[in-house]
Amino acid sequence: MTPTLFVSHGSPMNAIEQNAYTRDLNSIGRSFKNIEAILVISAHWETNGVYITDSEILPTYHDFRGFPKELFAVEYPAKAALSLIPEIEKLIGEPIKKESKRGLDHGAWSMLLHLFPEANIPVLQLSLDTNKTVEQHFELAQKLSPLRKKNILILMSGNITHNFSHLNFENENAKPFDWAVQFDEAIQKAFLTDDKNLLFNLKNNKELFKINHPTDDHFLPLLYLMGLKTKEDNVTFPHMSWQYGTLSMRHILLN
Repeated sequence: MTPTLFVSHGSPMNAIEQNAYTRDLNSIGRSFKNIEAILVISAHWETNGVYITDSEILPTYHDFRGFPKELFAVEYPAKAALSLIPEIEKLIGEPIKKESKRGLDHGAWSMLLHLFPEANIPVLQLSLDTNKTVEQHFELAQKLSPLRKKNILILMSGNITHNFSHLNFENENAKPFDWAVQFDEAIQKAFLTDDKNLLFNLKNNKELFKINHPTDDHFLPLLYLMGLKTKEDNVTFPHMSWQYGTLSMRHILLN
């Protein structure tokens, strides 16, 4: 069974920094063997309906502003795993719209360039359908699970916690807020105990959820990881750090 991974991607600056966070991504990437293709599900592509990238070469989409020019110069020249699209359509069992102009957003390429710096593995990106409930996102992920038997890495990219309004920009190593720690610990427990209902119920805990996720986008990829989880999977957390007091940078690996 091919491993599957959730990464907390944080600031786009992680793409060009060299630190414990990026070194752990390098290490995770080296641990993967015989990966033939990568399917990415990122917080930064939300759509009305399900979309999939459909171009031969996936452009590096610099979907941010206000960052140094060095970041905008980064390119990740990934080829597309187009041969996978018919299989994904069959597994999902619902219409998928093809997007031939969009490239990989920073939730995808900023992680891939540390995991697979040679950019030698074909990639596809699947969107997050904003019409779906948390249960429907989970169910869609379950439909994708047969891909794990075919040397395909499914990579989810979001954040365990994601509140920018409380960021302490003056101190990257600021002590995390109690509410962020509480949410991070609940996510750990959900995966360690294989408790999808705990994950669903976090979304329904309006006060705790909203302070950690003012919008749903960075939480939704966690539902896909839970949907891909099997009883045989070993759950590990190959990186954990805090940034700016609110961002849990925890990764979750199933293998």
